[in-house]
Amino acid sequence: MSDSPIDYLAEFERTAADFAAVLDRVDPAAAVPGCPGWTLADLALHLGAGQRWAASILLSGTGQRVPEVLRTTISWADWYGGTTAALAAAIRAVDPDEPCWNFAPVEQRAAFWSRRRMHETVIHLVDAVQAGADQDQRSASGLTVVPARIAADGVDEVFGVFLPRMLARGFAPAVTRQVGVRAVDTGDEWTLTPVPEGDRPQVERGKATGEAVVSGTAAELDLCLWKRLPGSVLTVEGDPAVAAAFLAGTATP
Repeated sequence: MSDSPIDYLAEFERTAADFAAVLDRVDPAAAVPGCPGWTLADLALHLGAGQRWAASILLSGTGQRVPEVLRTTISWADWYGGTTAALAAAIRAVDPDEPCWNFAPVEQRAAFWSRRRMHETVIHLVDAVQAGADQDQRSASGLTVVPARIAADGVDEVFGVFLPRMLARGFAPAVTRQVGVRAVDTGDEWTLTPVPEGDRPQVERGKATGEAVVSGTAAELDLCLWKRLPGSVLTVEGDPAVAAAFLAGTATP
């Protein structure tokens, strides 16, 4: 990854604005392929409620209930924009080093939330764009809205936050054999090594090695881990069964 840090707040606001623009131009009743059974309105409600939830956690420093949202009669884009402004204000109001609850077995600091909500918005922007695209254009349309550097950080977040999170929730380990992951456009590489069951896998950054190595653009990798693209878009070196098992595992919710 680049040595310069990502401005998560700026990227969140940019991505949230793009999501709001989709809400303005796509039918709220459109089906969302990445979230079976959901409409675009359902997706907006989920994302906006999550922003209110994260803002309440940041301002209190403690765990909070996800709000039961009753949207007003304003447009979806305007309502969602209000939740974006609320979360952005909360991020600006709280020092990133302040102790603050989060849901994962990682450091409990406020900085967690700007990164997490940025990536949440990126993945759901993909969902929203795909909801408005023709069926034969859905995969390509999703890839166009995920900058390579952001996608590489998204892959890193999956490995550092969600692999241990899913284990803590009782899901079977996604990493059962050593596997390497390579982003061909950014140069980022990871090696994931399983450890005794129940413990998070070892993540080594800077090289990709293992019984299988899966490669693709950073956006392809990120969207495959979030099950927004099929694993067939990736290149596999080594044991294809090991790669297939890893990609089929529950690495994300």
